[in-house]
Amino acid sequence: MKCVKRLTADQQRLAEENLTIVERVLRFDINANPCVAGLGYEDLYQEGCVWLCNAALTFDPARGSFASYARQVVQNGLVSYCRNLTGKQSRMISLAEMEPTALAALEVQHSAPFDIECETPLLLAAAESQYSGVTRKGVHALALQVSGIPLTAVATRMSAPPNHVSAWISRAVHKLRNDESFLSSLHENQNLEVPL
Repeated sequence: MKCVKRLTADQQRLAEENLTIVERVLRFDINANPCVAGLGYEDLYQEGCVWLCNAALTFDPARGSFASYARQVVQNGLVSYCRNLTGKQSRMISLAEMEPTALAALEVQHSAPFDIECETPLLLAAAESQYSGVTRKGVHALALQVSGIPLTAVATRMSAPPNHVSAWISRAVHKLRNDESFLSSLHENQNLEVPL
């Protein structure tokens, strides 16, 4: 969800004074999952803050307390956000079937809560040593994303713009799709699945 209106000074103050609402919703109502991109605590906190701002925009003081209203708005917004993300995981393909450019605009997600072991980053780390240059950077970035780190965070960690990191990942996926030893290791351990 994106806020399209600007908050007034009073609305901004109201949101800032009630940031603990987001923390409480995350602590008691939503389960963060660092193995799934977009469902880590930081991602959920950021999304919750957007919903808190939305609550500040739409709050009518005549209808009651802001805290109870905002808690409901933040909770409903985060539940919708989580459902949307997990709904995207229903369409899965294997890495071996992926088109070479498929990851250019994707944030790869690793779905450990759905009984897939967190071994894939280790396989990618082992494959990384076989490559150099852009492909090596791409394999490293892919391993970070499969571990559940969002593309923007990977780009920050690698000190590069996100579009460069996406291009590196695309190059790495193309190479990995043609790397028989990597694919056989992958199939022996698990069928890596990434959502489209």
